[in-house]
Amino acid sequence: MSLDFIISYGVAFIIISAAIYIIMTSGIFNPTVIPENCVPSPSFVCDSYGINTTGAMVIKLSQATGGTINVTGVACAVNSNSTDENLPETGNINILGYSGDSGSYPPGTFTSNGVIVYSDGYGILNAYCYATNGAIDSQPLGNSFTGYIFINYTTSGLPSQHTLIKVASVTMKYT
Repeated sequence: MSLDFIISYGVAFIIISAAIYIIMTSGIFNPTVIPENCVPSPSFVCDSYGINTTGAMVIKLSQATGGTINVTGVACAVNSNSTDENLPETGNINILGYSGDSGSYPPGTFTSNGVIVYSDGYGILNAYCYATNGAIDSQPLGNSFTGYIFINYTTSGLPSQHTLIKVASVTMKYT
């Protein structure tokens, strides 16, 4: 009787131990295993996106604003500006505020020939993603970046009024 008890519980213990070992070594509980996602603003779609270990981000962005847009600046940052959630705090590449004055948002000026994106079309945009300390957010392979992508654009047929928009919030894995 006691031998039956020991064998049946021993076999159950071995099976449970093997199952726990398989689960733990498969990486299911790895904190770097998080889903990648991109939540775009209305009239925009994230077709594909990614970030490499040097902090360089690329996004294939579609738009359906009803007209052709000329993207004149792009930014990628961990945080929005604390005073205006529509402005990136760091990492601005040709991104200006609504007034057109770059103020404390470095570096540079508008590009002379931006990326033209037709309505129901797409453009491929590149930028470095910046951390809260103002440095490029380069991380090891497999880590994740969570932040925002901003663009400056003008609309064809209208006066050269620049529109600044937080176009997407993203979570990407460094590849």
